[in-house]
Amino acid sequence: MLTHFANNDQRLAARLRTSDHNAFEELYAAYHQLLYSTAYKYLKSDSVAEDAVHEAFVKVWVHREELDPVQGVRNYLFRCLKFHVLNLIRDQKRSLSKQYELVYNTSAEHRDAEATVILNDYKKVVERAVNNLSAQKKRIFRLRSYEGLTNEEVAEKLGLSINTVKFQYAQASKTLRHALKIMMSTFFTLAIFLQVILF
Repeated sequence: MLTHFANNDQRLAARLRTSDHNAFEELYAAYHQLLYSTAYKYLKSDSVAEDAVHEAFVKVWVHREELDPVQGVRNYLFRCLKFHVLNLIRDQKRSLSKQYELVYNTSAEHRDAEATVILNDYKKVVERAVNNLSAQKKRIFRLRSYEGLTNEEVAEKLGLSINTVKFQYAQASKTLRHALKIMMSTFFTLAIFLQVILF
């Protein structure tokens, strides 16, 4: 009955028009991965891309009786995905625009207060990390970072070799960077949580 259609894509379209569930399963198996890869390229999220693909297949099934076997089903399926992805991107842009306006319209005093809190937290993390260093690393770090002495000046002041000063300072800096990285990661996670709650 379907032999007059030129390719399998056209045959699938014709079978889908008759509500053939096996045809839908074949369609899903044939195009799911390709559609997912396309959606992920633009949406950059596993779950969102998977949802977009699901919506495309659902739309094809819902409108299966409108399919034109001569045109096949592949192009129609990809058009469904395209429009869904474009709608998602448009909605995301609107959401970002709304968030930007809310942040921009926040009073300068409020933004300054937030900046002060973050700066104070930063200072506390640095000071706590410095205090946890060994006595020698602490002295080297304070002389280099707080008093602005060179490696040579620190070495002379503490009676150490320049290489020892360099190594100890590098180790101290690494410890501080790790502490600050944890702080920023925590701050970012909190920001995302607040974003979800507020928006």
